[in-house]
Amino acid sequence: MFHTELCDLLGIQYPIIQGAMGGVSGPPLVAAVSNAGGLGVLASFGLSSAQLHDWIRETRALTDKPFAVNIFAAEAGFIEMVTKVIIEEVITLVTTGRGDPRQPIVSMLKEHGIIVLPVVPTVRHALRLEAEGADAIIASGTEAGGHIGTIATLPLIPQVVDAVKVPVVAAGGIGDARGFVAALALGACGVQIGTRFLATHESGASLKQKERVLEATEEDAVPASMFTGRDVRGISTPAVEEWLRRQREGAPLVELNVLAEKAIQKRRSGEEVSVAAGQICGMIETIESAGDVIKGIIEEAAAICERVALLPRRERP
Repeated sequence: MFHTELCDLLGIQYPIIQGAMGGVSGPPLVAAVSNAGGLGVLASFGLSSAQLHDWIRETRALTDKPFAVNIFAAEAGFIEMVTKVIIEEVITLVTTGRGDPRQPIVSMLKEHGIIVLPVVPTVRHALRLEAEGADAIIASGTEAGGHIGTIATLPLIPQVVDAVKVPVVAAGGIGDARGFVAALALGACGVQIGTRFLATHESGASLKQKERVLEATEEDAVPASMFTGRDVRGISTPAVEEWLRRQREGAPLVELNVLAEKAIQKRRSGEEVSVAAGQICGMIETIESAGDVIKGIIEEAAAICERVALLPRRERP
């Protein structure tokens, strides 16, 4: 009952895309999501050309279902390297990371017949990328983990749906069947889910990172620009809290940079556990398999739709 045009476009059973998460969405998670009927997405962030080749081939050994590769919105050299690997490996599905790299990624990929789904934070970006040839738009609200925009999912999705002619996928703050059904009601033809898949057995996140997600509330997932210069939502740590406090107090950039470097060192040493996660982390209470997550969403979504359909209609005056 949830077969949409996104399923036909991507060749998948359920309109659920797994968000690309650096260090998290490696071959085991990507294959598990695809094998369960969704679209697994391999993250390219932090990988060399050789590593990306290896991960694509490892994923193909684990699944014969469709999967995508994500191009992180970084500098031109990195984008060109990932694009080259994608073309060499004959990848047919690509998502692009949130952000505006000012690189013609979509047109570069479309020249090779690749289906492209860019992630955007505004209607303005959606219109530009549709004009460049995007096959679908993933509209991501500020509730999401990782790099974020400023518009919330609830108002963003219907505005993007109204603005573009291509299919729209909802992302940001979606982690269960209720969010899935709500996204469809807003006009989306599917969803992209990141944080919920982080807390799965197949996820590449460490056990400590998964436990941080289970322990966190919605208030713990805060945005900070200390690591990349753009807002990244993640579960707060003492180092992040100190940086945000000093930023609010108007500390000079040089001091903020020193605090950011200290936070990076603490993360590398394992002193503090850093996790990019969205506001739905307060909803996650268990670590499950990716397949069970998808099965649970689809089954509960069907039950929700059945309950709504059975609601008594108001009598007309």
